[in-house]
Amino acid sequence: MASRRIELGFDGGAVLRLTVDDGQIPPLSKALGDVGVHAVTADEGEHWLRTSEVRYLRVIPGEVGNKVGFGNGA
Repeated sequence: MASRRIELGFDGGAVLRLTVDDGQIPPLSKALGDVGVHAVTADEGEHWLRTSEVRYLRVIPGEVGNKVGFGNGA
């Protein structure tokens, strides 16, 4: 499954940037605004979010590649 970068903005201005599988995005988006906790599994680890404190979800366009090394691939 493809990976995507997301940003979650919280009360107070904190931003959490994660790399998640595409399949994680729809359930997370649906959970926003609910009262409770939602688990997100990301490359950076397991995260539990209090959904009532999330102010925005930004899905960054494009897949995340597994790039290693330097250069522009040309």
